[in-house]
Amino acid sequence: MKSVVLFLALTTASCVALAQSVDYNKIILPDNAGNIEFEEKLVQLAWKNHPSNKLLYNNLAAAQYDTRASSAEWLNTIRLSGNLNEFTLPGASDVNGRSQFYPRYNFGLAVPLGIFKSTPNIVKRNKELEQVAQHNINSQKLAVRSGVLKLYNDFLMNKEIFSLRSQELEQATSSFVLLEQRFKSGEEQYEKYNQGLTQLNRIKIDRVQAQAIYFNSKLSLEELIGIKLEDVK
Repeated sequence: MKSVVLFLALTTASCVALAQSVDYNKIILPDNAGNIEFEEKLVQLAWKNHPSNKLLYNNLAAAQYDTRASSAEWLNTIRLSGNLNEFTLPGASDVNGRSQFYPRYNFGLAVPLGIFKSTPNIVKRNKELEQVAQHNINSQKLAVRSGVLKLYNDFLMNKEIFSLRSQELEQATSSFVLLEQRFKSGEEQYEKYNQGLTQLNRIKIDRVQAQAIYFNSKLSLEELIGIKLEDVK
């Protein structure tokens, strides 16, 4: 009974593992995919435009060329040779009937036995390098998708923080204007006026910092997608 239960458990685990295999064609949606969300467009652009991704495809193509070249390498190793007996050529002089002791022609084929071992191994090695190149592409797809979406989330967060800081500054500025008027009319003491001014300057600094973080997060995202965020369609 325990063996049956163990077998079913292993079978179920294997099925789940197969069902959860990554479809790398969905990690980066194809260009012809329609009605996709804005962040998916960003992922597409980052994959399409960044030079580091194109380099991986170049490596894959080079590995494929090496595999094809190594598959035909045995043709460069085999040697075919031949010659005609000078005494059997038409019009050639036959001294003492020597043509009777020589073949009319002969050919030779030299096949190094090592090619039957080395060439298949080289082909297998190059195919493994193809797989390495493909795995690098798949790994980069995961990294690009994760990186773009994280940067986009940071961008949205920093944009909201900058907006809140801007609203806070507007409110603080309005409050300080009233405080300043009361101070000038003698209705408020200098100490409170100075505290209000200090608070206003702190809020201004917070907004400037929030603005820099917001703009920099936008630049980081645009660095990956290759174009301005406003130009994404």
